[in-house]
Amino acid sequence: MNNSLGFFDVDGVESKIGYEFKDKLLLRKAFTHASYAHEHNQEDNELLEFFGDTVLQFVVTEYLCNNKKGDEGALTQMRAQMVAKYPLIDAVYKLGISDYILMGNGQKKTARDDDKLFSSIYEALVAAIYIDGGMAKAKKFITKTVIKNFEQKSKYTPETGVKAVVKSKFQEYVQKNALGEIQYKLISKIGPDHSAEFTVALELNGKRLAEGKGYSKKSAEAQAAYNALNKLTAKKGR
Repeated sequence: MNNSLGFFDVDGVESKIGYEFKDKLLLRKAFTHASYAHEHNQEDNELLEFFGDTVLQFVVTEYLCNNKKGDEGALTQMRAQMVAKYPLIDAVYKLGISDYILMGNGQKKTARDDDKLFSSIYEALVAAIYIDGGMAKAKKFITKTVIKNFEQKSKYTPETGVKAVVKSKFQEYVQKNALGEIQYKLISKIGPDHSAEFTVALELNGKRLAEGKGYSKKSAEAQAAYNALNKLTAKKGR
């Protein structure tokens, strides 16, 4: 059966996310960007996005407390990396649901450059699954799309202590695909020297590609490289 609500393909989304909604309108709302809602006098997904961020934080926190060793500071940093924009964008592209987002005509022209658009859809979808099916279903979805991806890539992430490997893997990817020149630029250093947080921008051919945060400049650079690699491979997989 072709189950659609207006121009929204319910069956298509459900088959990709692996969950069938009881409330089909709730699923549609999760994919309704504010620009589309404004043009069509409908509700947008912003409250779902806000709710979904909280559910995601809880599930990831529970996973880290049950499975990862480290003090509060280390686990906080790891959680921040897992729920950051790029892992969520990566999940959206791997699921193949980016083309189902309902956007206004103006938003469509700049959608591919709007990272927040895609990470917000993920958070809204998490909330919709939680509301429709409960915590167990939401946890299953988050585990499949974010946590397992983190586990597969964790040997390349900064918290494992292989910062040089992270940066070198990104450099190898850029060189292999002839993508240009890499530059790391310090954006900010916040806090006292013994506990400062650094933010570094990674530029490719003079254009900012990603940012990274860490408790040392090298950690921030490694996180930026990790985020950039995820972003480039996600785009390549569209």
